Amino acid sequence: MTMHRMKGLEFRCVAVIGVGENQLPDPRSVRAVEEDELAHAHDIQRELCTLYVASTRARELLYISWHGPPSRFLSGMTS
Repeated sequence: MTMHRMKGLEFRCVAVIGVGENQLPDPRSVRAVEEDELAHAHDIQRELCTLYVASTRARELLYISWHGPPSRFLSGMTS
């Protein structure tokens, strides 16, 4: 299922895939900072919250994967 559909659900194990820099935040869902700085910040926060919700659905095991560079949302969490 998509990350957006996970809200309110809980699973023993969750795999969140495709958390690469070119996938998250979704470039189609984020307005350009030059267009509207406040809207851009809101869009980034919304995308981060979506990842948070998906990641906190796991009771026992969480697996996050990406290809290419990881999303900036994973900064400090990758090795």
